[in-house]
Amino acid sequence: MNAGDLRERVTVMAYRETKNQMGEMVPVYDQTFATVWASVQGVTAREFLLSGQQQSEVSHRVRMRYLTGLTQQMRLSWRGRTLEIISILERNNRSEHELLCQEAV
Repeated sequence: MNAGDLRERVTVMAYRETKNQMGEMVPVYDQTFATVWASVQGVTAREFLLSGQQQSEVSHRVRMRYLTGLTQQMRLSWRGRTLEIISILERNNRSEHELLCQEAV
């Protein structure tokens, strides 16, 4: 992985559950797991259509150095936007992660 490609600062937010006022368990992403340099790219129209066949709407591809403990339940915060992790791919003998993400509304 070329370090020059990692130009974006991305915060990985950890998942936890807490009770709301009605006593229901709700997900909360208020703890920073890690802040890393990454490459964030929007997917092409072709990739978007192909991902639609898999019942997921992938909007971004994020590449970063391998991060131990990273799970699909976590979220990314990038430029004031929230990206939900759809899939985590390990590349180059576990030296980097490629994340397929969907922008949260």
